[in-house]
Amino acid sequence: MTMNPVETTTGPDRKSAPGTIHAPVALTLIALGMGLAVEVLFYGHPPGISFFLWAALCVAAVLIAARVEAVRVAGSAWLVMIPILFFAAAVFFRQEPLTVFLSVLLTLFLLALLVRLFRFGRLGRFGWVDMAVAFFWVPLEAWIRPWPIAAESWSRTVREWGGRKVGFSILRGVLLALPVLAVFIALLSAADLVFGDYVEQALAWIDLASLADWTARAFVVVASALFLLGAVVAAVRDPGDRRLIGEDPPLVQPFLGFTETAIVLSLVVVVFLSFVAVQFAYLFGGESNINVAGYTYAEYARRGFGELVAVAFLALGMIYALAMVTRLESPRKRAAFFGLCAALVLLVGVMLLSAYQRLILYEQAYGFSRLRTHTHAAIIWLAVAFVVFLVLLGLRRLRQLAPAALALIAGFTMTLVLLNVDAFIVDRNARRYADSGDLDTAYLSSLSNDAVPQLVHLARQADGEDQQDLLADLACRRRGLLRSQDSLSWPSAHDSRSRALAALATIEAELIHLPVYLDYHGPSSLRWPVYLVKTPDGFEPCRSMWD
Repeated sequence: MTMNPVETTTGPDRKSAPGTIHAPVALTLIALGMGLAVEVLFYGHPPGISFFLWAALCVAAVLIAARVEAVRVAGSAWLVMIPILFFAAAVFFRQEPLTVFLSVLLTLFLLALLVRLFRFGRLGRFGWVDMAVAFFWVPLEAWIRPWPIAAESWSRTVREWGGRKVGFSILRGVLLALPVLAVFIALLSAADLVFGDYVEQALAWIDLASLADWTARAFVVVASALFLLGAVVAAVRDPGDRRLIGEDPPLVQPFLGFTETAIVLSLVVVVFLSFVAVQFAYLFGGESNINVAGYTYAEYARRGFGELVAVAFLALGMIYALAMVTRLESPRKRAAFFGLCAALVLLVGVMLLSAYQRLILYEQAYGFSRLRTHTHAAIIWLAVAFVVFLVLLGLRRLRQLAPAALALIAGFTMTLVLLNVDAFIVDRNARRYADSGDLDTAYLSSLSNDAVPQLVHLARQADGEDQQDLLADLACRRRGLLRSQDSLSWPSAHDSRSRALAALATIEAELIHLPVYLDYHGPSSLRWPVYLVKTPDGFEPCRSMWD
């Protein structure tokens, strides 16, 4: 069997018809074990270490399935496994919402991509449509593939055991009869009250609540096992003559003339050049030039940031679309097109620098927040995206923009993970507090437990009302963390909560004078408790209770 020249593979490969599965029973048992793992890790448990363990088990399951089926693993698949484990682990280490959301989304998408790449490989040649197929088709395929494999596993099991053991046949009959009996008994009980009373008395010994819970757990196991069986089968089955979409021939044939494209790009360059000239005259020229124009520095900085970022994205999309549809028959036309695009990218880079400068001015006036921190990192990665785009355009390899974009998104998310956004916000606002004495304690109390070690440090440095507000918030957090520690089981263990409790233990002497009470006279309930913290100024509601 010839090897793909682009990918490196390992292990022997069984020669068989495309789509053939040689060990359906073994794959079914692997999937059933994964289904049990889903129930143990997630049923009734908020995510914590469980998400990382589940992702690691998914990677292990597909590798074991490959070993069982004796199939080769494409080099791209090995490469994708590394970020899967990294972003799954990020969910255990971080609680900042956007960081967690992007980490979960990337983990799931990369798992879907792993299924698509497992034997096929060629990640570097994937286009946008291939990425979309991985995201949308793989979950659908996971529901399509398991049924014939599960049926074959059942058939083999019956042939091996059922023909020789009467007990196995009786068990099958009982399992098949139970749902039928449940439907008929329920209908007949509703039709006749006396019969319904007899049924209720007959079933009085059964704990219906526990039965319902175990039924739900069984459903989770079976549904998860079927879905994961389909995903494993889709990964290890022979892809046959699968081809990349839009590679040869391309989805859109070039139809636009070079003259029309050159006019569009040239006019946009003129507009952007005019805008950049204004930026150099006012924003980059300093505060005195802005004041002469009749605006304060903060007013000028606040305006236009979102519009500049939108212009950057639209410019990138316009260049990409023109590169796809423009006929560039000669080297001269290709060089001229690249020159116009390079000029446009350079001007957009100046706009991004302007947007970055506006953001810095706004932060100097109002401090750091999550949105501003996210945007800081996004602008840097957007600038990198333009450089990557220009390089691919010059090399005439724009199809590879899709995997490059995935890498850029992963890089942005990795930046948020390593930066620890909420801790970064507290640190920067603490520096601003040391310089100006201005601190927004209400906003800081809305941050996640990722910020608690820095909040503890800030509370020691603050004084007066700011210190009192910070300590009151930390007392509330400590009460919530201790409550969650008592109520959550090991699958919900989280590094951020552990680090927060360790930091709060260092100021226990200060927090002991700020008791936290459940507000029994207010809108409290066991499901949604409301807490009050007793401060020297009286009782105040806890602004945050983080579990």
